[in-house]
Amino acid sequence: MSQAAKASGSSVRLATMADSEPLADTLARAFIDDPVTVFFFPDAAKRREKLPPMFRLLFKLGEPHGGCFVTDKYESVALWRPPGKWHLTLKDYLLNALPLLSVFGGNALTVMSTMDRIEKQHPKKNHWYLQTIGTDPDKQGKGFGGILMRHQLAAADAAGIACYLESSKPTNIPIYQSFGFAVTGEINVPDGPTLWPMWRDPK
Repeated sequence: MSQAAKASGSSVRLATMADSEPLADTLARAFIDDPVTVFFFPDAAKRREKLPPMFRLLFKLGEPHGGCFVTDKYESVALWRPPGKWHLTLKDYLLNALPLLSVFGGNALTVMSTMDRIEKQHPKKNHWYLQTIGTDPDKQGKGFGGILMRHQLAAADAAGIACYLESSKPTNIPIYQSFGFAVTGEINVPDGPTLWPMWRDPK
């Protein structure tokens, strides 16, 4: 943990629906240049407009499972899915059809096809799935993401459960490796980005 994060006195808490807007805004800023979000929203202005509602929807789908965490002032946000709950069902898509169309519009089929390709390589072994983790750009490099990561990894280790994620940036791979994750392959999206699946056995 960096001195900056220590000095902030920051801690981790479970997010509730009351946190939806500020945590989505943090994730939107964190992912403004992410290869996957750039692929979904090539136009920068459209991306700035659509990322907050996209992350609000992701949080809405994940919040009932009790795996979404924030630091005190929303410096960093992590959306985890518990074992057996990582898959978005047809019911999820149907119940959220209007919000999905509002966010993705005519690109919705491309998004669903991309997610399907990613999910096909998702491991079937029991695990916690780190769907997304992001830190506000102004707070990056100060230890806030590490606080969140260590919080859930400790819980997974205590329960003897593995963890899994997909890195969408090669520069993030060494960071995840420092937490015990190892690259297990590549996911290549046609005409789109490459993602690196990473697995971590419990310690």
